[in-house]
Amino acid sequence: MGTPSFDKNKYVNRIIEQAESLPPFPNVVQKVMPLLQTMAPAKQIEQVIQYDPAIASRVIALSRSPIYARRHSIGSLRDAIIALGQKELIKVVLAACSARYFKGSTEGYDLREGELWEHAVGVAIMTEILASFLNNKNVFTLYTAGLLHDIGKTVLHFHVKDQFENIIKLVKDKNMHFLDAEREILGIDHQQLGGLIAKKWNFPDVVVAAIRFHHEPTKAAIKFQEIAKIVHLANIMVATMGIGCGVDGLTQPGEEAIFKEMGITSKKISELLAEFGDRFKAIKDFLEIK
Repeated sequence: MGTPSFDKNKYVNRIIEQAESLPPFPNVVQKVMPLLQTMAPAKQIEQVIQYDPAIASRVIALSRSPIYARRHSIGSLRDAIIALGQKELIKVVLAACSARYFKGSTEGYDLREGELWEHAVGVAIMTEILASFLNNKNVFTLYTAGLLHDIGKTVLHFHVKDQFENIIKLVKDKNMHFLDAEREILGIDHQQLGGLIAKKWNFPDVVVAAIRFHHEPTKAAIKFQEIAKIVHLANIMVATMGIGCGVDGLTQPGEEAIFKEMGITSKKISELLAEFGDRFKAIKDFLEIK
């Protein structure tokens, strides 16, 4: 792959081309969301979901969990849709659509197979918890951004692996954050690349911004900063629990002032992490996290 003296512009273009070659985000999301928002009959929703086996299987699996099965008899996909309801169904559909991009290991970040996906789901759940505490109503926007905040790593990890020694040298010799060293050596960092991918997939600007600035939320446009800050805090909190905390997890810029700004004390952090632990344990088996 060369050394830091290679043509960085060409290298960045090559990385972006690889990102653009990712399969498009499943359009089942664009089809299902309007149906859910208009409270369409379960039969119409079923007609969309049934043609995506991965999504259908996740919907049925979650609906058969003790949380829902004790209240409903699940004999079909339509039964599962009714049992879950709008809120849970949206989350399952988003998760099932996202999961396909997180298969395999991300060796460049020292993450084994499944760990990046586990982290993504963890951050999505934590954004929900923080949204509730902060009385932020953009739950599905946050959940989506949380799931996809590290999508750039699914492409960039190949290049981080090849240039790892150069990146770590900057981290150690210049006391540089891993993110900054990543950008210095490769010409682009994983949050920038993630933003490009989300934009290509036609996600709303607020989701793109939250992904693009999840490590540096104060650099986002003012109107997107609250969402970016919540994803930022969720990412920090999940990483501190060791969930998907790779080689860069403890060397990222963490703007601790944001916790204070949002009124999140050390005691409240402990309470939120306890709630997270219970919810994460309850959901992970149904999202195929082992």
